[in-house]
Amino acid sequence: MLLGIKRWVMAFRNQIIGLIRFSYPALNGFTQSSEDVAADRARLFSEDRLTARFHLFEALTLPSMRAQTDPDHRLGVLVGEGLPPWARDRLEAALSGLPDAHVVSLPPMKHYQATQAAFARLADDRATHLTSFRLDDDDAVDRRLIARLRSLADGLTTMAGRDRIVTIAFNRGFFLELDPAGNRIFDVTEKLPLGIGLAMTAPVASRENIFRRNHRLLPQFFTTYSDAETPAFIRTVHPGNDSDAHLTGTRDTMPPARIAREISRAFPFSQEDLLAL
Repeated sequence: MLLGIKRWVMAFRNQIIGLIRFSYPALNGFTQSSEDVAADRARLFSEDRLTARFHLFEALTLPSMRAQTDPDHRLGVLVGEGLPPWARDRLEAALSGLPDAHVVSLPPMKHYQATQAAFARLADDRATHLTSFRLDDDDAVDRRLIARLRSLADGLTTMAGRDRIVTIAFNRGFFLELDPAGNRIFDVTEKLPLGIGLAMTAPVASRENIFRRNHRLLPQFFTTYSDAETPAFIRTVHPGNDSDAHLTGTRDTMPPARIAREISRAFPFSQEDLLAL
């Protein structure tokens, strides 16, 4: 009996990898994707656009990953080949403060194929399972994201079966509306999965990752655990969003004082920091 348990435990070697898409000209998968690769590159690689993306990436996204209580994870940042040298240098410098972060540069291809190629470059060949998670370059996750993913992946695959795919969603968090007239923060609880910190645990042999399906539709295709209690994300809302910030659930249930406390407790920011972005 003990030998059987030992084999079961040894058979589960889970690697956690996050992927951030940063100015990657995919042939599909984005609202603004087109068949004109040159035009997409020109738009994605424009200095004004990249400077704006770096502002939130460096002020919000990366600090939330540096603050993780569980450092045992890998982070990939997917960029398109031809990213301007100044931007590549700035990106490498920004990632230098993370213990296991890497730039993955790929030519234009179909979106899911690109994510498969990116995760393959980041993979540890000793792993039996991959917990892949997604994060946009203008959003943030709470300090305990990686720790929760590790615990949940273990428990959910034990329950569903190590050969099954499970997905993990965090539906509670905050929207940060960026407005020249003044930023605004409010709490939300989504009905459907949101892409921030959204994760999939799958056997490595399946080659599946969290970008396999539209994030809102995941429960239609995979067994999904949804956490509606933990404030787990900060989503920025601004004109540069690739998709509309469509809320599917409730909002404005927390008074401002509680929002301030929750943000300071769960994230490496204060409410004042966010309002000043």
